[in-house]
Amino acid sequence: MARRERAVEHRIASIIARQMGTILPNMVAQLQQLNINPVNPNLEQVNQPKCSFKHFNSCNPPKYNGSDGATGLLQWFEGMESTFLNSDCPAKLKARYATGSLQKRALTWWNNEKRTIGENTADELTWDQLKERMTLEFCPRNEVKKLEFEFWDLKQDSGENLAYNNRFHELSLLCPHMVTPLQRGIEKYIGGLLMVIQDSVLSSNPKTLADAIRLAATLTDNHVKDGTLTRKGSKKEKDQSKGSKEAPKEETKAGSSSSSKKNRKRKAGHMNFVVTHATPLQQFGPVNTNAQANKKAYTGPFPMCANCSFHHPATNPCRLCTNCNRYGRFAINCRVPKVQVNPTNVQVITAPRQNGVRACYTCGDPNHMANTCPRRANIVGFDETVRI
Repeated sequence: MARRERAVEHRIASIIARQMGTILPNMVAQLQQLNINPVNPNLEQVNQPKCSFKHFNSCNPPKYNGSDGATGLLQWFEGMESTFLNSDCPAKLKARYATGSLQKRALTWWNNEKRTIGENTADELTWDQLKERMTLEFCPRNEVKKLEFEFWDLKQDSGENLAYNNRFHELSLLCPHMVTPLQRGIEKYIGGLLMVIQDSVLSSNPKTLADAIRLAATLTDNHVKDGTLTRKGSKKEKDQSKGSKEAPKEETKAGSSSSSKKNRKRKAGHMNFVVTHATPLQQFGPVNTNAQANKKAYTGPFPMCANCSFHHPATNPCRLCTNCNRYGRFAINCRVPKVQVNPTNVQVITAPRQNGVRACYTCGDPNHMANTCPRRANIVGFDETVRI
C-alpha cells in the first residue's frame, strides 16, 4: 500500500511539473509585455479633463447685461474666451456655460431665443454661433456705422498715445474690414498720429503694425520730455492747470479787495455823525423849486402840481416833509438833520389820572386813546410831546 501511494504521488508531481513548464514561459512573456506597454481600459476616461459649471464659475467669468454697447460686447467675448482657456472648458459646453453669465437685458434676450428656436437647439449651439447671434442683437448695423465713423475720425490727442492705441485695437476688432489687409491697417494707424510723428513713422516704412506702434510710442515719449506735447499727469500740464487756476484766484482777490474797500467806505459813511444845534422851524418854509436847466424833462403820464411843482396824480396829496417843510419827499427820506425841538416850547399836557379808568395821554379824554386823539395833530412837534 505504501509503495502504491508513493508511485501515485510521483506520477502527480511529474504531471504538475510538465504543466508548469508549459505555462510559466507564457506567463513571463505576458508580464514582460504588460510592463513595456501598460494598457488601462479606463485610461482615456481618467486623462480626459472634466469641466463642471461649478469649476467654470470658480474661474470668475465676466458678466454681460447687454447695455454696454459694441465695446462692452467685444470685451465680454475676450474675457469669456480667456475663461474657457483657464477652465479647460470643452467646446460643446462653451455656449451653455457662457449664457449662464448673462444678466438683465441680455438674459431676457436669451430666454426669448430659447423659446424661439427650442431648448434642444439652444443647447447644441456652438460658441461661434452664439457670438454671431449676440453680435446681430447687441451690435446692429446702426451701431457699427457709428463705430466706423468714430474709427475714421480717430486721432491721437497730444501725448496720449496709449489711449489712441487702445481705442485703435478695439475698433479694429469691431470693424476689421477697415484694417484689412495689413498694409491698410498700418496706413490707418499712421494717419491718426500727430503730424510731428507721422513723418518719422512713414520714413521708417514699418513692415508690421507692431513696429509702427512701438516707433510712435517712442517718438511721443520724446516729444513729451521736450515739452512739445503734453500728457495727463505730466509736469507741464500740471503747471498749465495751476496757472489757469491761479489767474481766477487773483481776479477774485482783486474783486474782493475792491468790494471790501467799497464796503468800508459805505460803513465809514454811516459812521460819520454830525452834531447840529437846534434850528427854529420858521427858518424853513414851503419852497416851490422850479426845474433846473440841466435837469431832464419829465416824460411820465402825471401832470405837474401847481402847489408843489412836482408831477403826481391829481387825486394824491402833495408829498411834504414834516422835518424841513419841503415838498417832494417825506420825513423818513429827508437828508436835512433832524430839528431839535426845545422841550420848553412844547405844550405839556397833563392827563388826569383816574383810578381804574383808561384815558388819552394827550387830552385826558377817556373816550379815546392818544394814537387817535384829534388834538394830537395840532400840537407842534407832537413826536416830542412829553408825557407826565
